[in-house]
Amino acid sequence: MSFHHVDQGVYEKGGARINKPEAKALVADLVERLQSPGFRESRLTIGVVTFNAEQQALIEDLLDEERRRDPSIEPHFADAELEPVFVKNLESVQGDERDIVYFSITYGPDHTGVVSMNFGPMNRTGGERRLNVAITRARHELRIFSSLRAEQMNLARTQAIGVRDLKHFLDFAERGVPALATATTGSLGSFESPFEEAVAAALTRQGWELHTQVGASAFRVDLAVVHPDAQGVYLSGIECDGATYHRAATARDRDKLREQVLRGLGWEILRVWSTDWWIDAAGTLEKIDTDLRRLLAKSRSRRATKAVATSPAASAAVVGENAAADVRPESVTNDQNRCSAA
Repeated sequence: MSFHHVDQGVYEKGGARINKPEAKALVADLVERLQSPGFRESRLTIGVVTFNAEQQALIEDLLDEERRRDPSIEPHFADAELEPVFVKNLESVQGDERDIVYFSITYGPDHTGVVSMNFGPMNRTGGERRLNVAITRARHELRIFSSLRAEQMNLARTQAIGVRDLKHFLDFAERGVPALATATTGSLGSFESPFEEAVAAALTRQGWELHTQVGASAFRVDLAVVHPDAQGVYLSGIECDGATYHRAATARDRDKLREQVLRGLGWEILRVWSTDWWIDAAGTLEKIDTDLRRLLAKSRSRRATKAVATSPAASAAVVGENAAADVRPESVTNDQNRCSAA
């Protein structure tokens, strides 16, 4: 599985319901694969899955143009000995399989950069089953082209199981196995103590958005701070020595083990002691607020560096430098990022 982010992708919602940049990027990659030396001899077959019929039609038109431009790829669409390339949407792909499947997510930011939480069939009952069908059509390789990243999806705005599964799927496609450990279903409950509620209220007045009891099993974060720049991810978790803390069997479990596990799952953890809050609530709040702003600055710097490194212009510069040095790069990609979280 590989994730290919289309940075300039725009979803034309409400009208055309297509994503032209994403379709063009997908078709370019597919045609390059068909034209590559030895691909026909490999006898690998290809299929394309889209989220709606409009994106399907667009990709079919783009492929027709490529077939007219380069007749050498025509056998992949018409050879009776091999399964031909197909392009189908989420509703019509059931039962079809190919060795390599391209998946166009289609949905993404609109012309103003806003991401709607309306993902068509994903929002309806049974949407998760449609997604399951789409992502299990590949025998050998699944290539996801998306203008949308998991961090842009805010599960607080929907209760649809299909949308939740789509977010986790995109996160896994981009980051790999580490995404499994940090997948959450959002808030699992209310405050467990008046102390937690007081801390949350104070931080909310400072402008932070918080969710309560986020995580799984016994390793839930008391308060999770939503990232201001990406509503689908958390900037930090805040541990309070409230009910969950005091239920731990030993001091080691309370003070070390829980935090180690949470950090191992990818959380940045800050701690608020009830005694500090009781003695100096204003000072403790100021310290937590300062720590959160430090984490935010660090995150923004990391995200900016990542955006520059993965931009098409940066990749072109790398290629140009290598060419000038008469060096053939083994691989220059800008979209198969499986590394760290935001």
